[in-house]
Amino acid sequence: MKTLLAALLLALAAPAIAEPVVVLVAIPVPAAVPRPQLESLFKAAVPEYQRLPGLIRKYFTIGDDGRAGGIYLWSSRAAAEAWYNDAWKAGVLKRWGKPADISYFAVPAIADGQNADGFKPQ
Repeated sequence: MKTLLAALLLALAAPAIAEPVVVLVAIPVPAAVPRPQLESLFKAAVPEYQRLPGLIRKYFTIGDDGRAGGIYLWSSRAAAEAWYNDAWKAGVLKRWGKPADISYFAVPAIADGQNADGFKPQ
């Protein structure tokens, strides 16, 4: 019983391990912005996202519903929230005229498909 209590106390005292988080960002795109222009903007932004602390992967997305944005895998919620700060939100509003819809999801497990390494966007 002492061993169980000691292990529990040790676990409570240990720093929490950051859990990955997926963030879904969707921004309404004005109808006047054609898809090729969006794709060009996304490709130009790739280097910026490659340098973000805590970002594991970003999928740039264009939805059938007139929204664009991304699906992000972050190392922690803190890293994600550091990126989606008030300045980021203000920039989105200024560039696109509407606010971004941001949704956070805990990631308790990850499974790569058998072709995960073979996917290369055009």
